[in-house]
Amino acid sequence: MKDMVQFGLQIRQLRKQNHFTLRELGERSGVSYSFINSIENNRFNPSRETVIALADALNRADKDELLLLAGFAPTDEESLDAPSGPGVSDIDDPEVSLFFKDFQSAPKERRDEMLRFWHFIKEQQMNRTPDSEQ
Repeated sequence: MKDMVQFGLQIRQLRKQNHFTLRELGERSGVSYSFINSIENNRFNPSRETVIALADALNRADKDELLLLAGFAPTDEESLDAPSGPGVSDIDDPEVSLFFKDFQSAPKERRDEMLRFWHFIKEQQMNRTPDSEQ
């Protein structure tokens, strides 16, 4: 059931519970702080991807509930009951945390490509001698 007023209020409440400013939530979610402000004040309706990004960035957020409030049906893949990567939520660096969240939500082909690149970098690092240039 779509209830954008309640959705905006819920986002604001969760943001404040997490002690995030609009800018901090924007940095953590990848959503512009001005758009978050517009959502909180019921001026714009977010896309499904925006709802998921906000839910991922907000601790104690029920992703399924937020999706329903915004008028989207949750899926099993996006449910908070699904296991998330070990320790991803414990990462303090927002850029690294966003990288892992992006990796987790990426299509299989993209994850495979990222893993091939990661293995290439590790192999290059292992083949370096102590006196070689980096």
